[in-house]
This record gives sequence, C-alpha cells and structure tokens, in this order.
Amino acid sequence: MYKQRLITLSRVLGMLLMLESVFMLLCLLVAYIYNESNIFSLFLSASITLFVGILLRFPLYKRQKLKIDRKLGFLIVASIWIVMSIFGSLPYYLGNYIPSFSDSFFECISGFTTTSATIIPDLNKLPNSILFWRSLTNWIGGIGIVVIVLSFIPFIGGGGMSLFTAEVAGPSKNKLSPRTKETALIIIKIYLGLTILTTISFFAAGMSWFDAINHGLSTISSGGFSTQNDSVSQFSPLIQYVIIIFMIISGISFPLIYFAIKRNFKRLWLNEEFKVYISIILIATIVVGLIIYDPASNLESNFRHSLFQVSSILSSAGFISYDYTLWSAPATFLLFLLMFSGAMAGSTTGGLKLVRVILLFKNARNILQRATHSHAYIPIKFEKKTIEQQVINNVLTIFLLYLFTFVIASVLLVALGLGFFESMGGVVSCLSNMGAGFGEIGAYGNYAQLSQPAKWIFASLMYLGRLELITVFCLFMPAFWKN
Repeated sequence: MYKQRLITLSRVLGMLLMLESVFMLLCLLVAYIYNESNIFSLFLSASITLFVGILLRFPLYKRQKLKIDRKLGFLIVASIWIVMSIFGSLPYYLGNYIPSFSDSFFECISGFTTTSATIIPDLNKLPNSILFWRSLTNWIGGIGIVVIVLSFIPFIGGGGMSLFTAEVAGPSKNKLSPRTKETALIIIKIYLGLTILTTISFFAAGMSWFDAINHGLSTISSGGFSTQNDSVSQFSPLIQYVIIIFMIISGISFPLIYFAIKRNFKRLWLNEEFKVYISIILIATIVVGLIIYDPASNLESNFRHSLFQVSSILSSAGFISYDYTLWSAPATFLLFLLMFSGAMAGSTTGGLKLVRVILLFKNARNILQRATHSHAYIPIKFEKKTIEQQVINNVLTIFLLYLFTFVIASVLLVALGLGFFESMGGVVSCLSNMGAGFGEIGAYGNYAQLSQPAKWIFASLMYLGRLELITVFCLFMPAFWKN
C-alpha cells in the first residue's frame, strides 16, 4: 500500500515538474527577445527541473490510471506546493538575482501562493525574464496547481475529486460538470479568457505590452506581483480603475463567473455570498473614504484610493495605489480586519472566505436564538438551504486553526524582535495570502531585512494559508499515517 502510494506521488510530482520546466522555457523566450544575459541560467533551471521530473515520472511508469484516495490526495497536494517552489526558486538562485536559496524559496512560494510578499528591494535591477517568472508563478498558483494537474495529467483517474477536495477545503466545492476533469478544464478556460481580457484592457488603458501581460497574470490570479517598486501607484487613474474592476472580478467564484458568461445573471444576484461581497466593498470604501477625507485633497483621488485598497485587500491581490500606512489608525485597522475574510470561496483569493464568515455569524445567531428557545428546532440556512452540522463543524475547525496559527506565529515573531502590530499584520497578511502588511513590511516595504527564522515563519504561513490549513494539519495527525 505504502509503495503504491509513493509511486503515485512520484508520478504526479514528476509530470508536474515537467510542466514547470515548460513554464520556465517561456521565461527563456522572454530573455531571448530582450537579449538578456541570463539565458544560460534559465536554460539550466529548466533542464534540472525537467531532468528530475523525468526521473520521478518514467522509471515508475505504469499504464493504468491512478486511484487516489482522500489521504493520498492530501499528501500529493501538500507535497506539490513545496516541490514546485523548490524548483521554481532556481531561476532566482542560479541567475544570482537572489544569492540565498532560502530567500529564493521565499520569493517563489510567495508567488505560487499568490501572496506577493517580496524580499527583493529593487525590482528595477531584475531582467524582464525574471519579472515575468514572478508574474507567471502568481498565475500558476492563482488557478491552483491541482486544477492544472487535473486538466493536463492524463493518468489521473478516479482520484481527481480527492485532489480537488484536498486543495479546496472550503464549504463550497461547486462542480461545473459531473466529471472533475471537465470542471477543471472549464475553470482553465475561464481563467485563461479573463487573463487575456485583463491584459488587453491594461494595454488599451495605457500600459506597455510587457507591463500589461505581467499585471494581467498577477491581477486575475489575485497575486499582486508588480513590475514596479511602488506597485501600481505610478500608473494613471484610468489604469488603476481597470485594475480595481478585475481585482473585484478575481474575488468572484468561478461557478458564478461561469453562470454570468452563460447569461444566467439570476444566479449571480441571488447568490448570498456575492451580495455580501459587493456590500462589504461598497460599505468599507465609504467608511475608509470618510475616515481619510481631507477637504484640501482631491475627492476623486480620495475615492479611488479608498476603493482600490479595499478591493485589493478583500480580494487578496495586494496591489498598492497609495501608502495606506500613512492613513489614520481607524482606516488601517479596518483594512487589517478585511485581511481576515478574503473574498468568495471558489475564487483565486485567500483568507477565510466570505462564506465561512457568513456561516460563523449565522451559527452565532443560531446559538443565541436557541438560548431563548431551548426546545425549538432552528436550522442554519444559506441561500434557503439547510446547512448540515458537519459543514458548520468544518467552518468552526478552520476558524479555530486560523486563530491558533495567527496567535502562535505572532508570538514567535514578536519574540524574534519584530514589532507587535507588524507581527500581527504580517501574519494575517501571509496566512490570508495578501502580501501587504504594516510598518516596515507594509505598503511599499518588503521582507528583505527580516531574520531568516522570521522569513521561514512567513513562508510557512503562506503555505498553510494557500492550502487552507486543514490539508497540512491533517498530515500531523497520527491517524493519517495508519492504513
């Protein structure tokens, strides 16, 4: 049993590394177009990744489709993100753009988890091919590596749903087709279409093609990596409004986007999570705008920056249009709270997800109602459907694990010398895959000056947050390793 599982794990990881080497070759093409000096290091990175992928894939080749149970699905998904990040670090490290492999790994896992926390102090020193690789890791991570596995690895059979469940640990795993592989292909098509539309829109608004492609990759993925040191603050108001639109779209679940494409707008407006999502954006924008309002300032600029940062934080994109750390404490605290929730389940965004927040509030209300009506049966309903207790337990478990991780990590970072508010802001930012923090790691700051232990803590939080905690924590349960 264990041997077969190791063979299955090896085959999946091998094929995935082979796919990753293809993505690296795209960066090699960019280096060739711009006549850059890192062609050899990119070729070497792709070659090493491809060679290891072949070693893992073909010596253990068997023609039958793999059967992946729930446990093996968890193990594969947990391994994929680490292995991808290790080999994805090679273009940074072998090109000597990030001399430390530890820091290279930090940058890469930040990209794949769409966190956008960076240790690079000056992006202007990077060649275009490396900037493109950063954006590409955002794009790959945004769609979900497992979705790519299900779409392009032919030998994944009946275990597809086990992989899908392991990566998407939320209460909403809507399938757009009876077959998991077909669902993954539909999501890929929607994602690719939105990426192209975003890129064209950026170019039409005034970006160069290179900036448009990079920001297209990192916007629709909720990634947040930019080609500029000051994120997107230097771009025109028109471009920033276009970014706002697509950041909001990135926070909408793929099933709802699919229904919108099919012109089934009724499903969109009847969706409770969607209505809460739009309401929070509007209300938070108004509140932040009123808090930071200055009669001497430009009203349009005030509104734009408020809307931009609320949309960026809630969608976990992490783009910056203005140094929000300069705002008053109430405004920054509101942004801090928004970091916890994230946007809709089934989207590219991070955080707890709004559906969980909604169910937490409904469960609290249900408890209060039963306190005064002890003999009454009061079900918890979401979109007119009764929610099973198992779903509520799942939500409560993830919320507890989130708070537990948040507290422990914050304490460790404070003990390492990081400021109290910086620690809490950095923890929730990385755990929710937001990227933007507070203090020296906030807005236009970066993580370069932190100690190596602090960087590893933040990298671990990105990993935990992207897999929504349960998938990773299950690996530490003794029962998981028993037959």
